Amino acid sequence: MKFLKTYIFFFLVLLITNTFSQSLNDFRTIASGNWTTVGIWERYNGTNWVAATYYPGNGTTNDVTISNGATVTINSAITGSINSVTIGDQTGTPVVETLSITGTSSINTLEFNIAYDGLLRWDANVSLSLTANASFFIENPNPDGLTLGVGHGIYINPTGCNVNKILYIGTTRYTNCNGGGPNPKPLTFTDANNNGGNLGVAPSSNSPVCSGLTVNLLANPSGTDAPTATYSWTVTSSPVAYTFSSTNENPTDTPTIVGTYVYEVTATNAAGTISNTNDVSVEITSCNKKVITNRRITYRVKK
Repeated sequence: MKFLKTYIFFFLVLLITNTFSQSLNDFRTIASGNWTTVGIWERYNGTNWVAATYYPGNGTTNDVTISNGATVTINSAITGSINSVTIGDQTGTPVVETLSITGTSSINTLEFNIAYDGLLRWDANVSLSLTANASFFIENPNPDGLTLGVGHGIYINPTGCNVNKILYIGTTRYTNCNGGGPNPKPLTFTDANNNGGNLGVAPSSNSPVCSGLTVNLLANPSGTDAPTATYSWTVTSSPVAYTFSSTNENPTDTPTIVGTYVYEVTATNAAGTISNTNDVSVEITSCNKKVITNRRITYRVKK
């Protein structure tokens, strides 16, 4: 019975966390295919995931996730505004999600993330362009032992690495496979992988935490702009009306009401031109102890 109660508790925590993490007009993949194929996507309508009626960027679009082991090919300009694009759903290996560049492409987003189980792969000598001042984040390390540049991150093809495989941020050649070409030289794919991109945050915490005790929040920034970045933390979802804000990289909090709290952090570079936002769910539990006396034996048990 104790095992059953524990299982039900963590199932409910996972369910609540997943529910809170979705927003209206989020998109995620349900199959592999080309980005512009509507049937490979589903959209969150504010309550449920439903079959998409348009592809991301061809209508109102919030956050886009390549998930469920899908490989998405892209060979066109995605012109509609997209809040963020993430390759990978952080469910771990052996399932890896991939965005394959098969033709000259662009995505109108200011936030592009490669999760630890995501792979950005060039399958043609072409460019991918992101919006000017976009944040580009590569999560590392991989907890399942995947090799950066092979199993996750930007894929480096040892037999086809050349200057024509380019990632532009605005008009700047941020990286190409071997870092060659005219000056100023861009980063190599290896350098971009090792740097973690230009700016990103992968927040974590010490959840679950007993009510009234300290929640430790960690921004876990990475990227070339991370050392001089500024931070803004808020709570975007909670069991009751709740206000929290901090400009510390690693703040603390002490919620007293049991439930799930979603803490969101935004990192912004020193120039104020690049920012990256992510969130972490924290479960606040009741850890009060009740004393039960049976003859000469006293027990302390958790409620």
